[in-house]
Amino acid sequence: MGLPFPLDLYDTLGGEICRVGERMWRQGFCAGSDGNISARLDDDLILITPSGVSKGHMRGDAMCVLRVADGEIIHGRSPSSERAVHLAVYRTRQDVEAVIHSHAPKSTAWACSGEKLPDAIHPEAELLLGRVPLVAYVTPGTGLLARQVAATLTPNTTAMLLANHGTVTVGDSLESALARLEMLEAYCRLVIELSLLGRMKRLSEGEMVDLLALKRDVWGLADDRTP
Repeated sequence: MGLPFPLDLYDTLGGEICRVGERMWRQGFCAGSDGNISARLDDDLILITPSGVSKGHMRGDAMCVLRVADGEIIHGRSPSSERAVHLAVYRTRQDVEAVIHSHAPKSTAWACSGEKLPDAIHPEAELLLGRVPLVAYVTPGTGLLARQVAATLTPNTTAMLLANHGTVTVGDSLESALARLEMLEAYCRLVIELSLLGRMKRLSEGEMVDLLALKRDVWGLADDRTP
């Protein structure tokens, strides 16, 4: 019996996930077998990385296929232990085409501080990320974590910090989800360095109004803070 999805699309998307995983690994965003990556095959199925595999040394034909509605494993074995988080995102946001979970060091360090990530500091981060919520800690790999992620996700959320755990970024492609992870890591590094300096100049209310208007009118991007 044939596979319930196009093999060429499986191969193409699996290769893309491998390339994203290698870029994450080379940038130090995942140690050992840390992290997981997924992407939609179609409205009903996702492709997700297997458990216990270095993201820098994956094979496209080792990817697992899950049904979004019930999480059933359609193809492959041992999908990521955080598959419930990925599935919760896809069920909540029909526009999301890719999800990345990482333990990128600067972002994870800030997530372990228990503090919300400050905003109104860096224009590029505001344009690419918007407000980044902090999801309260629960045991990783559980349904409760997936439910908390889904409850935190708004129609405009692009990135989240998981307290004492790591990050989740989403996008309309694997490239956009990775770009948001890279920006989140750079932004957390900037905020940590500013904290060490002991001073942090934030954009004024008027400057933020202008920036959010630019984000909406020029970039065509929605933001929860836009009036």
